Amino acid sequence: MSFQLTVRPATTDDVPGIQRVARDSWHAVYDGILGAETVDELLGQGYAPSVLERMADVDDIGLFVAEADGDVVGYASCGMTDPAGIGDLDLYVHPDYWGEGVGTELLERGEKHLKSLSVRTVRDEVLVDNEMGNAFYRKHFDHVGERTAEFGGQELPVNVYELSLARI
Repeated sequence: MSFQLTVRPATTDDVPGIQRVARDSWHAVYDGILGAETVDELLGQGYAPSVLERMADVDDIGLFVAEADGDVVGYASCGMTDPAGIGDLDLYVHPDYWGEGVGTELLERGEKHLKSLSVRTVRDEVLVDNEMGNAFYRKHFDHVGERTAEFGGQELPVNVYELSLARI
């Protein structure tokens, strides 16, 4: 890493940086799977300023940014999804920083937040065709299955991954 990396809780001032990372990473990963139009629609729904500002203000939702030399280059959002102790952790890193350890730093920060919520297992799904996402999850999580999920109006195959926080 030839840059200074900081991971911290996101604020409403980080919304434009999160949107930029989402736009660039989603188009790099999903254009070939879903098409650019569908990606733009999904980004418009999930990354509206009001959505991100609300996420930044809710304590039970962990929204974190990774900054490299003062610029947002990645983000993670996480929270409990099932009172039985199951949570999820979604993270994206700007393509210019793939393979630089940014995702691992965000994962570690997200794990701390999830443990503070009494999450025992992180369960996430990654589109089978998302090579970058699957490579990251295979490195850090256990592959526990496959299923289909609705994504952008299509039923697509996803890999299901889990990470036990009890062992961390």
